[in-house]
Amino acid sequence: MSALPMRGAGEFLRVPVIVAVVLLLLLTTHAVAGDPTVVVTGYTVTPEVLMPGGQGTIQVNLTNTARQATMTETDTYTGGASGTRTETKSTAINAYVESVYLKGDGLTVISGDYGDVGEVGPGQSVTLTFLVQAPEEEGLYFPEVWIRVRGAQGVKYPVPVNVNSRYALIAQPAISVVRTAPDRVVPGETFSLSLLLENTGLSRANDLSVQVSPSNTTSIVSLSPEHYYVKQLEPGDAVRFNLSFATDRKTPTGLQVVPVSLTYVTPDSVKVARTESVGVQVTGQAEMGIASLSTDPVRPSAGSPFTLVFRIENTGTDDATSVRATVDLPFEGTKEAFVGTIEPDNDAPAVFNLRAGEAGDRPYALTVEWRDDRGAHTMTEDLSISVEAPDRTALIVGVVVLIAAVVVAVWWLRRRKEGG
Repeated sequence: MSALPMRGAGEFLRVPVIVAVVLLLLLTTHAVAGDPTVVVTGYTVTPEVLMPGGQGTIQVNLTNTARQATMTETDTYTGGASGTRTETKSTAINAYVESVYLKGDGLTVISGDYGDVGEVGPGQSVTLTFLVQAPEEEGLYFPEVWIRVRGAQGVKYPVPVNVNSRYALIAQPAISVVRTAPDRVVPGETFSLSLLLENTGLSRANDLSVQVSPSNTTSIVSLSPEHYYVKQLEPGDAVRFNLSFATDRKTPTGLQVVPVSLTYVTPDSVKVARTESVGVQVTGQAEMGIASLSTDPVRPSAGSPFTLVFRIENTGTDDATSVRATVDLPFEGTKEAFVGTIEPDNDAPAVFNLRAGEAGDRPYALTVEWRDDRGAHTMTEDLSISVEAPDRTALIVGVVVLIAAVVVAVWWLRRRKEGG
């Protein structure tokens, strides 16, 4: 290693102090005012020590630490009754990263300035890499990553780079969190999450503590322990936690965030605290069923018109839209009914006006089609209807009365002739 340039004694005394101050700054989370916010949750310098004039890479991880937002919509309706319906929806706060670039501070940035990075969802991360060239002078350098986020304050994060310097930084652990969550969760169902914590740093992490508590909503309840403790996590080692949660039928649809608090102690006895989050997309699901079935008249007869009425109910957790019902009866009349939208725990009629065919039991199928947030669905129910033979009592009585009238008329005419 070549000798350091000659400096004054006071300057040599200040260097360790400056290094210590910078290390404290690096262990402090760079918070920004305003939501959403993006922070640097990790960095990697390759190689660890750059030679004067040599090239290397600086890789940084950006994470959106924003939570979900709730938007309340109030609708007032009037009619036979009046009232107010309040609906709360959860929407994701996406951070729009307008630009990310590296301010060299003595290093030459060869490539890696990023403009219009795009949106980063809550709890999501993005990794960016910068190619740099070290200066000819040895020492410790602190290039800054500058992040500009739309609607929030900018973020500046210094990254220590050792250019063949004897003032080496204390090796630090770096805990990465890999989340595994289901694509969708239906309100009222249980779901599982997986957290993989890996030490990607250069030293051991001590007293690793993980706290999982979905306290941002009462509709999600943890079924597994909420606190985990690991005494030591060596570099390259990893630990996995499998978590279970339950939801209720009133869980708001949209992105629900489960916060994860992470703390550990570095080799120089500094306690590091971070807050991660796991986003779960809650999507309702409509379920169709037959609430009731009626015919008018109750017992249709062959050749006579009748009305077939189904009440279609939604027993699910999402609105059923474009609801349409059809019957495949071999009768004349309307065999398709458009119902429209059915909200959860409500029903609506599907009416068919038909003319009965031949007498007997007629099997048929009712098919209901609808759409919800998950796409198009179909339900088919096999049914049967009994058609009675037409009632001829009135016709027989009429014929008997007519015959009797004819007999009486003939008898009366004969008596009249005999009398004349």
